[in-house]
Amino acid sequence: MALFSPFIRSSVTVLLIATFLIGVSQAVANRAQRSQPSPAKAKEAKRLFKQKCSKCHGQDGAGNNYGQIIGATNLTDPVWHERVDDQRIINSITHGRGQMPAQGEKLTDEQITSLMLHVRTLKK
Repeated sequence: MALFSPFIRSSVTVLLIATFLIGVSQAVANRAQRSQPSPAKAKEAKRLFKQKCSKCHGQDGAGNNYGQIIGATNLTDPVWHERVDDQRIINSITHGRGQMPAQGEKLTDEQITSLMLHVRTLKK
């Protein structure tokens, strides 16, 4: 004797698929919402980038002579942007990476997230 009728099994399957699709659509919507900071926050992130990051990454994120010598990432590289997720950028800003100094004790979480979003705008 079957535990569940075919109707119940197919209903559960449809419900699971619908739940999954809702979760995926919410994740996409959240990412799109995150990627559009207010103009004031975008301006602050650009200022922070200039102050904290441009010494090695350059004003435009492509790097400069000093940055090339120490191996700073070209933040305009589209291949790099596809390979690296937002959390890795946040972790690098927070904890440092290679020659890059940690900013976790100098900046707020909101500032670090704003910097990550600014880095995403540098993609060519």
